[in-house]
Amino acid sequence: MPAGGLLLVTAGLLVVGAVVTWLAVTHLAYTSGLAGTSGHLEVEACTWSESGGHRYPHCHGVFRSDDGTVVDPGATIDSRLPVGSTVGLRQTASGGYERTGFGALFGWLAVSLFGLAVLVLGAAAVNVLAGARGSPRKLMLLLAGLLAAMLASALVGGVAGIVGAF
Repeated sequence: MPAGGLLLVTAGLLVVGAVVTWLAVTHLAYTSGLAGTSGHLEVEACTWSESGGHRYPHCHGVFRSDDGTVVDPGATIDSRLPVGSTVGLRQTASGGYERTGFGALFGWLAVSLFGLAVLVLGAAAVNVLAGARGSPRKLMLLLAGLLAAMLASALVGGVAGIVGAF
């Protein structure tokens, strides 16, 4: 691959890795309880919208913070939830809502680890551009560890999300 192409791929990896990591860590902060307002949504109704041939759920109800300071009668979350149920949520700084629990936590952790893995690939490409000889062994070991942790986190998040027992 010509040096210009490798430079473009390297820049792309670093930008994509940084953006994915930033977005995932932001969601991870809410799902883990480190940010936002903790509370519950009492699901009153769910509607569906269509876009591009796909249907997307939107459930509406009343959000009440655990400390009683916030009540939002028009709360909406883009998840399929049973009408009449009460689910734990975190209100975000922008006024949106984020699911809590092990499924969401491990799901966003997996996405965070994916973003970090893409950043490590970008760092390995920087080594190649800089003329480093041989494979960057430490970076490849770090990449393997990140990918293994990502897969484990995705598995735990998927099972927790399906079972809903956590």
